[in-house]
Order: sequence, then structure tokens, then C-alpha cells
Amino acid sequence: MRDRTDDLLRLLDVEGPRLHALLNRMTLSEDVAEDLMQELFLKLNRSKAFDRADAPAAYAVRAAVHLAFDWRRRQKRRSESNSIPGDLAADCSSSDELDNRDELEGVLDAMARLPNLQREIVVFHYLHHQSYEVIGGQLGKTAHQVRALCHKAVVQLREFVGRNVPPAAEREVFRDRK
Repeated sequence: MRDRTDDLLRLLDVEGPRLHALLNRMTLSEDVAEDLMQELFLKLNRSKAFDRADAPAAYAVRAAVHLAFDWRRRQKRRSESNSIPGDLAADCSSSDELDNRDELEGVLDAMARLPNLQREIVVFHYLHHQSYEVIGGQLGKTAHQVRALCHKAVVQLREFVGRNVPPAAEREVFRDRK
């Protein structure tokens, strides 16, 4: 038990800031990211699969992605409208920021409709800023396979949100990673 706690603390020291930033980008809320970080490390502490993971950091990132999308699904169920939750709207200081958040919400909601593997690749590449080579290593795929899956996912996302992806959302989520 002590080894697991030490491993988790080391993981928190090394990957914690990046995991928190990822959760913050996926939920668009600092408070929610904090809550999900706590939930993530509680789940990792109880997980036997985490103990057996070849790449514990990659396992933690995947678990964080799943937690964030689970949170997004729960939020969507709570509110039938597509509006931004009140606490997020209150944080916006201008209508441009509100529009950007609304556009980002739409893209993130569309990401939830992707198959798990494609969704993870898009999140790893565009939100967690990992290269195709690193993602491939984590998922047991070649960089070329990851690039192709990512391209297919982006094409599907554009179809989900319409051909005219809002420019602010595209810049924010789908930045070209050359």
C-alpha cells in the first residue's frame, strides 16, 4: 500500500500540473478541474489496472479524459438546453468571451460523440499537446496510425458541428500542431 501511495505522489508531482490543465481545458472550469483531480487520484489509488499499467502517466491521462467526458455527460443531462452553466457565464467578462466559451462547449460536446479511441487521440494531441509519436507509444499504435485516426476524428467533428466550425473554437481546440 505504501508503494502505491508513493507512486501516486510522484505521479502527482510530475504530471499533476499537466493533468489539471487538461481537465481545466476540457471542463472550462477551474473548480470542476480541482474536483476531478481529487476524484482521479482517488480512483487511481483504488485501481488494480493502474498498478499493472506499463505507462502509469498515460493511464492517468486516459482516466482523466474519461472523468472529464463523464462530467460533461452529467452536466448535459442536468440541463436540456445547450446554454452555458450559470457559474461559467458569470465568469465571462464580455460577450466575446461568452461566445468563445459557447463555441468551445459545442466542440467539446461533439467530441463526446466520437469513438473512445478517436476522442482520446484528439484530446491527447490538441488538448494535452502530445506528438503523434508519443500518443502512438501510449496506445500501441504507429505515429502514422495515430495521425490517420486524428484526421478522421477531426473530419467527423467538423461534420458534427457543421462545415463552418466557429473560428475561435477552431483556433482554441484544433490548432495546427506542425
